[in-house]
Amino acid sequence: MKRRTLFKGIIIILLGIILLANNFQVLPWGVWYQLLRFWPVILIAVGIDLIFKKSSFSFLQVLSPLIIIAAIGGAIYLSQTGITYEKVDQTLEFKQPLSPDLRQAHIEINFGAGRLRLKGGSTYLLDGDFTTPSWLKPTTRYKVIDKEGFLELTETGKRGGFQFGRWEEGRFWGLKEHLWNLRLNNEIPLTLKIETGASSNYLDLSSLKVTHLDLDTGASNNEIKFGDLTSIKANIDAGVCQIKLFIPRSVGTRIEADTALTINNLNELDFRKEGDVYISSNYSTAETQLDLELDAGVSNLRVELY
Repeated sequence: MKRRTLFKGIIIILLGIILLANNFQVLPWGVWYQLLRFWPVILIAVGIDLIFKKSSFSFLQVLSPLIIIAAIGGAIYLSQTGITYEKVDQTLEFKQPLSPDLRQAHIEINFGAGRLRLKGGSTYLLDGDFTTPSWLKPTTRYKVIDKEGFLELTETGKRGGFQFGRWEEGRFWGLKEHLWNLRLNNEIPLTLKIETGASSNYLDLSSLKVTHLDLDTGASNNEIKFGDLTSIKANIDAGVCQIKLFIPRSVGTRIEADTALTINNLNELDFRKEGDVYISSNYSTAETQLDLELDAGVSNLRVELY
């Protein structure tokens, strides 16, 4: 067996072992973020291979796969090592008043690494509390055009770039605490656009009149609870992640998902399957529908009906 073929096989086996460990929660999904941080190692490995390929020191080509294997080991180590940050010294509160005669609102949320919690029950358009490091602050922009509200919630601040920690029991470790608790108004029809990085996201939409949801997330753990108050069109674009969806049985559901690299329970549901589309038996007769498009990388997807 050629030495290069052997090392390629070892690298593929290691990646497979990491995925298996992710699925059984032995390793955090955040390990894939750490692997991405090591991407320059690929350039170094290719350079070494080109330099020694036809030289009298060709045996040094073995360094290329060894460096890649070492990078994989380094990513695993970093995903298990807690990183110390300065003590969190601020908890901020925010309230966006409900504009008179507001007919609907479009809310855009840009969140980095940490825990994001969103639910209904606010008497405002949006209110929340934010636990963040002193160098990081949430910022908002709001305007009303023809009785439609547009709210953007993001964060500003720089500390030489983020570093991320590890997952444990659905919580994100690394930042001492970076948590957004958001509450939205139950009465106003909403469209939500949410972008997150390496995060733990819990979105309880069951009491909200959300008509559109667009979730773009990275290496993350996600739980989304849909309701039956309005029909909703949802799009989830995710990287390496875990996704759990809670859907009312009364809602007519259509899920379009490319599940080639996804461990899922879609075939266990009483849904009709047409290619990559799963359709509930009551889709055409239900008072409200959920149309969901799912584009996920290597992930674990579970759908529960309630």
